[in-house]
Amino acid sequence: MFSQLERQQVWNCTHQEKPASEQPEKAVVDFADRLRQKLPPEARLLDAGCGRGRNALFLAQMNFTVYGCDLSPVAIEIARTRAYQARVPIDFQVADLRHLPFPERQFGVIVCVHVLPYNFKAEIAQSIRELWRVLQPSGWLYFDLLDCEDAEYGCGPKLEEHTFFDPDGAPIHFSSRQEVHDLLYGFEIEHLEQLRLGSLPKVRVAWSVWAKKKQ
Repeated sequence: MFSQLERQQVWNCTHQEKPASEQPEKAVVDFADRLRQKLPPEARLLDAGCGRGRNALFLAQMNFTVYGCDLSPVAIEIARTRAYQARVPIDFQVADLRHLPFPERQFGVIVCVHVLPYNFKAEIAQSIRELWRVLQPSGWLYFDLLDCEDAEYGCGPKLEEHTFFDPDGAPIHFSSRQEVHDLLYGFEIEHLEQLRLGSLPKVRVAWSVWAKKKQ
């Protein structure tokens, strides 16, 4: 297993050295548009694994009350600076998705984008249980996972079944459709879509999931 400090170092380097889009993820935009019809605008929303804050900023500008957390202190500092410059109130903090520092049933909505695949399977399951814990009954969750058909499947040393050592220094796990269903015990799946992005030979294949916490 990788320690929390080792993972922080990996993601700190990523956020310091690699360029990243400042635009919100299209799937998050679509998800938020649907939620505006279902939730009051002041609903509390958690961007779990918020990175540098691109999705959190967009969601706050839609008048959600936004919280953001990420394992990387570097990412959180960048996100705080961006929110300050945009004059958008967002509560950012450093946190591990496996052990969230929030009380039960605090959030009406959670988004978790490009985060969960970079864990071992057991850690993904633990993180989803934590997201379930802090989500209100009938609350909404959006997240994504990588599919076993993804072009990067099998690249790097194998760490466990469907999990490999990513070149950036973290585990990367790939999930089947059945595994997605198994991970979502306690949720009702509202929308499950296999997305294919990019072109050969590097096609990114991912699961896009909208789910609702059972009462």
